[in-house]
Amino acid sequence: MKFLQSTIALTSRLFAAQRTTQFVVSKCAPTVFRRSFSDQPTVFAIESVEDFNEFVVNSPTPVLVDFYADWCGPCKLLGPRLEEKVAGRAGALLMAKVDVDAAGELAAEWNISAVPTIMAFTNGECVGEFKGNVSDDELESFIERAIEASQ
Repeated sequence: MKFLQSTIALTSRLFAAQRTTQFVVSKCAPTVFRRSFSDQPTVFAIESVEDFNEFVVNSPTPVLVDFYADWCGPCKLLGPRLEEKVAGRAGALLMAKVDVDAAGELAAEWNISAVPTIMAFTNGECVGEFKGNVSDDELESFIERAIEASQ
């Protein structure tokens, strides 16, 4: 009888621990970017030509525009790397993401023929572009050129 009571007690403690663990895990949200001291987001979505003109062309800060598609494998590899590098620049650079399937008119206006296509804009002008996935060194070099073009 004692064995049965101790087994029941152990089982109930085990289930209680699992419920607590699940509760704690579900309450924790992952941190995607390092926090900055600005309320301006460093990465944002562009959904229309009007958004593009307002947030990219008229931006005083250099903007990298990532033309991507959800179904694109290289886009899924490049996007997070690019977002991480932009977030680490502490506001010296912004990033706009354009889903070519959702914003086809915008993709056609900029003659996007392949994804991912990354364009760098400074003072409303395109100062650089590349297509496809690139190495970290090439990505760093591209970002540095975009920042230097704005100065």
